[in-house]
Amino acid sequence: MDSQILHKAAFLLHDCHEPEQVVVERLKEYFPALTLVERERYVAEAWDKVHTAGADSI
Repeated sequence: MDSQILHKAAFLLHDCHEPEQVVVERLKEYFPALTLVERERYVAEAWDKVHTAGADSI
């Protein structure tokens, strides 16, 4: 499931051009069991991947 969450976060950041805080909130819609801290961690990791290695590597 980690890869699904990262993929969704990267998609929202890269393809939808959503700001990080919006992605944190939107992940709650897709993965309601995640805590705020978990969502923030996934978004930060996805942001790093999108901006360093490219979204295709996720």
